[in-house]
Amino acid sequence: MIPSELLSSILQILVFTLIPFLVFVIRTRSAKGFFDYIGLKPLPTRAVVWAIVSSLIFLSMVALAFIRTDFWEALTAPESITGKFRAMGFSPQAMILVLIMALLKTSLSEEILFRGFLAKRLISWLGFQAGNILQALVFGAIHLLLFLSITSSIFFLALIFLFTALGAYTIVYINEKMAGGSIIPGWISHGLANVISYSVIGFLT
Repeated sequence: MIPSELLSSILQILVFTLIPFLVFVIRTRSAKGFFDYIGLKPLPTRAVVWAIVSSLIFLSMVALAFIRTDFWEALTAPESITGKFRAMGFSPQAMILVLIMALLKTSLSEEILFRGFLAKRLISWLGFQAGNILQALVFGAIHLLLFLSITSSIFFLALIFLFTALGAYTIVYINEKMAGGSIIPGWISHGLANVISYSVIGFLT
């Protein structure tokens, strides 16, 4: 299971990277400078601290799972990621799968596509505020659609949209204003939040 999930994660990263790569090559007629184009570059230390702090936005959804039944049911549904980990049960293999999915399949691939490509292009086109808001709304809407088939709770769906959009906006602010355009802070924030939420909902409750 681990080799297949690792391969699936790598393929998803490649697919999500291919889109901005093709756009970049078509526009510049060269592959040189692509990693800088999507923000895969070093970052200042202070941005790491803010990235860790911003992960709390994503994690606040986990806290609500212990307060509201509809949140708990949505996050532990068999078709959800955390629901699948609950069915698997805790084991070293399951924890390795959490790390692969949290750090590679979801966070890295999404940060490359949404923050490294979509957000940067929208900001270049519309300006920072409008571009950042638009990418955040797109990111929130995608997560809303993912949960539509899992739950009918309007409150949960509204908050999953709000929290993921707010998290996406905050990440871009840190990336662009504090990290010189690097998407590494977003990867740290997103990945850390995923590791903790997958582990808590999947194994510790």
